[in-house]
Amino acid sequence: MKFLEVHELSKHFALKKGFLSRSKGTVKAVRSVSFQVEAGESYGIVGESGSGKTTLGRTILRLITPTSGKIFFNGVNLCELDPEMLRRLRRDMQMIFQDPHSALNPRKTIIKSVGEPLVIHEHMRGRALRQRVQDLMEIVGLKKEHMYRFPHELSGGQKQRVGIARALALNPKMLILDEPTSALDVSVQAQTLNFLEALQGKLALTYLFISHNLSVIRYVCDRVAVMYLGRIVEEAEVNELFDMPLHPYTRALLSSVPLPQARQPDTKILLEGDIPSPVNIPAGCCFHTRCSEKIGPICTTQEPEAVSFSSNHRVLCHLRR
Repeated sequence: MKFLEVHELSKHFALKKGFLSRSKGTVKAVRSVSFQVEAGESYGIVGESGSGKTTLGRTILRLITPTSGKIFFNGVNLCELDPEMLRRLRRDMQMIFQDPHSALNPRKTIIKSVGEPLVIHEHMRGRALRQRVQDLMEIVGLKKEHMYRFPHELSGGQKQRVGIARALALNPKMLILDEPTSALDVSVQAQTLNFLEALQGKLALTYLFISHNLSVIRYVCDRVAVMYLGRIVEEAEVNELFDMPLHPYTRALLSSVPLPQARQPDTKILLEGDIPSPVNIPAGCCFHTRCSEKIGPICTTQEPEAVSFSSNHRVLCHLRR
């Protein structure tokens, strides 16, 4: 049994227009996504803005109700749980949000923000609560005095560490990290990634790491899935994906990663146009409108099926049939 199993997960949002909220269309943010994560693994999800990464992470946590599909966490189908059972299970699954500045309530001190899940789930109060929050501060490298400050009194890196401390308060088994370093300075990014890597080994955590930064994904993840327009178009072990990308979209992404001059590819793959609207998804392969390698009518009329090249490498592309 896998630690996390996602089967054919989809999430659609209805567009409403006018005073009567008439339906204007449907945003297909996540479409038939399937993958599995082992306990203790770091699994990366990468793609452009608008590819559905964040929606996927929030849907797995059931912060958003899925349209269809199944989500198994330690063998339990999260889609079948009532609100009370889901609330109890959420202590094992926590999320670290993208923007550390807006993730904290500006009117609450750090001790109140970090201690809130302990009050709700553990009914912790007084000295026990203060001691637990202090212990969490030490785990993430902050001092006791930071407990009594407000978010505006902390730096961006310190706020992100507070967010991590809050996520760790209930001793979760899995963390979903949504672009945890994108709002930080480059030097602070490196510190945060090293800290997260050390924390995973110390607490035996499983990471679902969402990012558009391929360099970050390569540094922290064991396996990676590439998303485009709501679908996973390629999945592989991280070194195999970087050394042998099979999907044209993956190759285009990798060609944009800055590398030392000796390793820089001779030609850059430039994608034409923007990612299509999830309201009007192209027929056939969703990438064919920007693909320089499309092979004719099959790409524009038939949706490709996943092709496996090894036990851990699969790709959604007609070129690989």
